[in-house]
Amino acid sequence: MMITRLRELYGFRELVWALVVRELKVKYKNSVLGFLWSLLNPVLTMLVFTFVFSFVFRAGIKDFPLFFLAGLLPWNSFSLSLNRATTSMIENANLIKKVYFPREVIPFSILITNLINFGLELVVLFVFLLAWGYFFLPYLPVVLLAVVLLFLFTGGLAMFLSAAAVYFRDLQQLVPLGVMIWFYGTAVIYPLDFIPASVRPILAYGNPMNPLISLFRGSLYGLQWPEWQTVVYCVVAAVAVFVLGYVLFARLARELAKEV
Repeated sequence: MMITRLRELYGFRELVWALVVRELKVKYKNSVLGFLWSLLNPVLTMLVFTFVFSFVFRAGIKDFPLFFLAGLLPWNSFSLSLNRATTSMIENANLIKKVYFPREVIPFSILITNLINFGLELVVLFVFLLAWGYFFLPYLPVVLLAVVLLFLFTGGLAMFLSAAAVYFRDLQQLVPLGVMIWFYGTAVIYPLDFIPASVRPILAYGNPMNPLISLFRGSLYGLQWPEWQTVVYCVVAAVAVFVLGYVLFARLARELAKEV
């Protein structure tokens, strides 16, 4: 069933791309800096946390701005996709009621939009890394794998939330709150080594975003190959969440036109 739906989704690829273009235009409409705003937000956040962890708490993390960005950029792509997907069906209610198309077109267009932004942000991070002497190019295959797995993991959650929010409108307020709490439970602004050893395994593997971010940070900042256990865990978690999210979405999507 899921394969059939994916084939149908591919048949509507022009609609997906049209919605992606619309998302990008709306996001940067009448904006002087345009795409640069996507970089300005993580850079300003990086500067604040760099000051806090370098001068106030003195964490002693080498090249903290690079350490931070290597974790923040994938996290931002993840969180923006979830927050945006949660309201997407409700915002496109008129389109859903008027025309038939695979409902997953809407969350997929958001995922692809954020993937494009994430890719451009990664290019800028690559420039900074090379300027600081981090020769990460041999580890690019790990980065590409991490991008695919992050897309799948985010996609499963985004599809489920986009449909579930139609039936349970409070999710529009609960998801941003949950994402914010999730952020502090994820090793974005600190390394996992800072967590007490007694609870470190729980955070490391109880939260799939931790090993996913470690794939990015370990290859770009740490310049090392990931352990095979981490890769296997990330693959299993990403695929499982994507499949489960897609199945739940398919069930909820049957009555979307009536409920939205």
